[in-house]
Amino acid sequence: MKKTLTLLLVALTSISIAQVELEMKSIDKPADFIMDGEGSTKLQLQFTLQNNGSELKAADTIIYTWGIINKNPVQYIVQGNPGAFILPQNIPTGGTYQSQVYDITINGTLNQKTPVYVLAEAYVINRSTPAIDSDSTNNGKLKEMDWVTLSTKDITYNHDNIAVYPNPANDQLNVELLFAESNAVSIELFDLTGKSVNIIDRTRAISPNQYSFDVADLNQGIYILKVTNGEKVSTTKVTIAH
Repeated sequence: MKKTLTLLLVALTSISIAQVELEMKSIDKPADFIMDGEGSTKLQLQFTLQNNGSELKAADTIIYTWGIINKNPVQYIVQGNPGAFILPQNIPTGGTYQSQVYDITINGTLNQKTPVYVLAEAYVINRSTPAIDSDSTNNGKLKEMDWVTLSTKDITYNHDNIAVYPNPANDQLNVELLFAESNAVSIELFDLTGKSVNIIDRTRAISPNQYSFDVADLNQGIYILKVTNGEKVSTTKVTIAH
């Protein structure tokens, strides 16, 4: 009887300390670089997970997130929507599992070759009792690569990833966006009283990322340029000097 109780206590103790410890082992796709499309960017996402904790069971759910981060300055360019999948098999302690290939379309393009990090994170959810990841520092991984475009001009972008030049401007003002959300860019110019000077009527769209404006007949002075890119709004002071 005493031996039976001892074995039972050992079993209960093992259950109580069993922990989930999922590691993002590698980001397998994209492999080397990301290439722009015409008005959108397509890429494939695939990653390998390693189970460093108690056995993961078939029908456990893995939730994952991803994103693309600019290297300099370090900031998100794209924050992807989270996804989830159900494990089709048990993953023993020390075992690995490679996800399926996810086809992703980004509603936008970059304007020059840009060093970026691809980020992927994964977690286990929906156990019968709350799962505790004993080491949450390794649930995510960064992979360094380039986001490649046809344009390689050397221009300087501000903290909102927008370049406005020349400034002061004489007869033409150029606006370029490092990342442009497709069909979601609008640009307006205001004088210091807040009156719009209808720059939209003067706009020539060179690409979804590049715009040129005729400012030759505007009065000299300081103006406020407002750029809306999806949900992000940026303002820049612009000087017109003929």
